[in-house]
Amino acid sequence: DDDDDDDEKDEDDDEVISNSDDADIPLNGVQNPYSRRSSFRQHDKARDLDVEVYNSILVAYSREQSGDNAADVMRLLDRMERLAEELDMPSVRPNKRSYNVALGVISNSASRADTSLAVYYDGEDIAEDEIRYGGSESNATKAGTKPKGGKRNNNNNKNKKYNKKNNQKFNPLYAGRAAESVLSRMLANSHRPDSYAFASVLNSYQRIPNGRLDAALAADAVVRGMESLHLHGKIDEPPDVFHYTMVCACWSRSGHGAVAGERCSEILSHMTERAQGGFERVKPNIRTFNAVIDSHAYNGRVAEAEDMLLSMVDNYESSAARSMDGIEDDQLPVRPDSFSFNTVIQQWARARTPEGGRRAERILDRMLEFHHNGNADVRPDERSFAYIIYHFTKGAGRMAPDAPDRALKLLRRMIRMFRQGYKELLPAYDNRTNPIFAFTSVIDAHSVLRRPDAGMVGDELLDAMTKLGDSVDALKPNTYACLSVLYGWSSCGSVDAGERATELLRKMEEDMADVAARTWNCEEEEEEISRMRTTQRCYILAQTAWARSPSERKAEGALEVLEMMEANYAIGNMDAKPTVQAYSMVLNACAFADMVQDEKGMLVKATPENQRRAFDVAQHTLDRVRGEPYPGVRPNPVIYGTFIKCCGRLNLPDDIAIKAAARAFEDCCRRGLVSDFVLTQIRYALPPETFLKALVKNGYRDLDKNGKTLSRDGKR
Repeated sequence: DDDDDDDEKDEDDDEVISNSDDADIPLNGVQNPYSRRSSFRQHDKARDLDVEVYNSILVAYSREQSGDNAADVMRLLDRMERLAEELDMPSVRPNKRSYNVALGVISNSASRADTSLAVYYDGEDIAEDEIRYGGSESNATKAGTKPKGGKRNNNNNKNKKYNKKNNQKFNPLYAGRAAESVLSRMLANSHRPDSYAFASVLNSYQRIPNGRLDAALAADAVVRGMESLHLHGKIDEPPDVFHYTMVCACWSRSGHGAVAGERCSEILSHMTERAQGGFERVKPNIRTFNAVIDSHAYNGRVAEAEDMLLSMVDNYESSAARSMDGIEDDQLPVRPDSFSFNTVIQQWARARTPEGGRRAERILDRMLEFHHNGNADVRPDERSFAYIIYHFTKGAGRMAPDAPDRALKLLRRMIRMFRQGYKELLPAYDNRTNPIFAFTSVIDAHSVLRRPDAGMVGDELLDAMTKLGDSVDALKPNTYACLSVLYGWSSCGSVDAGERATELLRKMEEDMADVAARTWNCEEEEEEISRMRTTQRCYILAQTAWARSPSERKAEGALEVLEMMEANYAIGNMDAKPTVQAYSMVLNACAFADMVQDEKGMLVKATPENQRRAFDVAQHTLDRVRGEPYPGVRPNPVIYGTFIKCCGRLNLPDDIAIKAAARAFEDCCRRGLVSDFVLTQIRYALPPETFLKALVKNGYRDLDKNGKTLSRDGKR
């Protein structure tokens, strides 16, 4: 079979040679490789290529999901046009399909910051490669400066140095202007672009990162040029609602509040006029109105966006009411959707004024009212509540006295609606707004202000997260959520704060133990990690809860948390390694063990027995930290100063308090750890004469009668 194919091929070659008019075959039968006949044979075989071969390559580029193929597509179009013009091969000239596929590739890659088109244009400006809507050819084509092979015939070394000096790797309008260049080629080759081609150009400008004002102006010019081309009969379809909507979207992200909103309103009015003039496909839809609302809201004109939204709601409800009475409108008004409400809610919540949160709440209430009035698909989602909660907990409204209460009320309402069937309020999939932050931010808002109900609120919301975690995986309690609850107990100052914080720590340790047991018994290689893993901060917050609570057990409770920390570190939890701060927190709890809360809720002096137990705990803790129980855990000025404070505050026999304070001060001086804090505490802990004697004994001199001017070793 191979021999037959070779013979058939030789016959075809002989036929080509014999049919050529200028065939000049030497007598020896040897073909001259440089003769015109050889050139003709190669050229004739190249004619077998047609545009669809190249189109298949373009389609392959368009189907590639990853990578930036915009520059490759432009080079392929250049090659096709060059073959058609220079080698007289009209069969490979790009057709309408070629250009449309290329526009799609450019549009899909427009969102890349480091675009390959920057290399294609070699860093040069391409302002000439855009559509000039006065004729069918672009200025680039007329001037003969159309890029070939990705390079421009420009020897301006000054511009090249400027680009290199400024490290200009990316022009944000490369993709859009490249798309316009393709559009200009279509017009120059008498291919009438359809609405899809123009939409691809607009989509390119819309997706360009950081295009801002330039992209909006360019997109605006494209639509105006499309109107002009249709008016002069050079394209078949005028711009429709989708083209204008994309222009509004570009304006909404332009960042120019003084221009964007007004321009979008002008476009909306222009669309309405054209629709009334007979262009039915230009009639604004909900996407158009949302783009205009978006342009006002995102550019600092939230009040205008709110007015437009409420006007839409009133018009639609009025039309619905007339329809119930048997009066049908000629044209139904556009009905707002969830995006319309959420856009205004989000921007009011982000406003830097305390009033923004209340206005966002009013929009949410109006949304729910609109929903219950027969618009079942206009429903709030997690963003509807999360934005307002953020305003009252982290945003401009957090300083209001009632901000935590308003945030908690919103969150409770959100949970109640979720249990009633509004599952989109707490979606079970990963999304941009993690619902756990709404819970923790409300707890933190109470904790920051040291509200007395901070611990109870944290416990309530942790319980809600535990129950909701069965259906919403993101709400399963984790270390981050537990830290917020511990922070709430540490700041509320309630009598049971220490007990409740310690109880939560035990739950976290039990969860760690359960996960470790399952991992030990499981044969899978991947190790399961507990969500509620304890850390150093967890134990420190629990100790703080004990120190700030007026409980009789605050000293023993703080020591118990320290022992839990040491035990958890001993079994392998490296995140729970005890620190010097953990020991100083025990001493701090002992120092304030002189006051407790009685049965009537009043603060009274603790009994001498309780204060003596607190002192014993403090002495035990100081002795342990002196022995450096862990590498790097050794006494510091805070340790000594806090222990001396215990001696001064607690009601102890004079001989015990004075001797213990003097010994601690002497040890502190010997270690060279005396600070202003230590000197202040020893001054209050000792009687004046004993204080001066202690200073002299430990090397201080140049003392005045009040002991305020001190000097030790000439340094203090």
